[in-house]
Amino acid sequence: DIFKSNYSGKYATTDANEVLNDKEIDAVLICTWHDTHTELAVSAAQHGKHILIEKPLALTIAECWQIEEAVEKAGVTMTVGFKMRYMPIVQRVRELVPNPIMLMGQMLNDRIPDNSWSLQPRIGGGNVMSGACHTADLLCFLAGSDPIEVFGIGGNAIHGSPDMTDYVMAVVKFSNGAVANLVQGDAGRNPYTSTFFCEVMGLSKGACMHDRFHRATLWGCKQAQLGISDLNADERKDVEGDVALLRDFVKSALAGTPSLAPARSGRIATTIASKILDSVRTGMPQQIEAEWRSNYG
Repeated sequence: DIFKSNYSGKYATTDANEVLNDKEIDAVLICTWHDTHTELAVSAAQHGKHILIEKPLALTIAECWQIEEAVEKAGVTMTVGFKMRYMPIVQRVRELVPNPIMLMGQMLNDRIPDNSWSLQPRIGGGNVMSGACHTADLLCFLAGSDPIEVFGIGGNAIHGSPDMTDYVMAVVKFSNGAVANLVQGDAGRNPYTSTFFCEVMGLSKGACMHDRFHRATLWGCKQAQLGISDLNADERKDVEGDVALLRDFVKSALAGTPSLAPARSGRIATTIASKILDSVRTGMPQQIEAEWRSNYG
């Protein structure tokens, strides 16, 4: 009711079906617990709604395929909430180092409370699934290529839960030959690098993004630093990329064209996170076929 009042809403409801059956509604935002994404997204697509969905797209690879196929069949658009793609510093670095050969992506948070819903494997997916998909997607975006293999090591020393791997270090190999290191956990936030940290290394040039990707240190480029002062007025108002993501979603829905973060990107990010966890469990590298649906049910 508070949101309805603040934003002049027509009605407020706890019944998702009431929203999905409303013919006056063209688009929906799915920001619910991760285990509900598949049912809600598939139903939204079947009702002809354009969809902005939080990450991870779903908790299993098979469910991600189910969502992606439902969206394609219904002819609606989907944008996954990978806001890092929309951060202006990230986009500048992608332009400056368009063909990286090595990358490193890190997300290290302060310790998440044990009772947090995101840490519950069945509803939130656990620390790696709920968080590493962000880093995995960023690495795919910067590499400009699909992953073909991952190898990960990790453990559960942070929370001690036998049902959840809560920290990992992984190597991701891409089809264009690039390789990346992915680091994920919540043992504590490094104040030097900040929660988000990423290196992009090409031939004789590269970039190191830090301070929540509000700054970048460059080498082999015309300038040595990138910061907020280097952005235009609109970008300075949206350093985190939230507004750009919403604008892209609206533009995509109105035009019926793919967004910068379509369902496919959500599926591939979940695939990387899932395969990393499989690798931790088995001690073996895991292959990824980005377009081979039959492997995943």
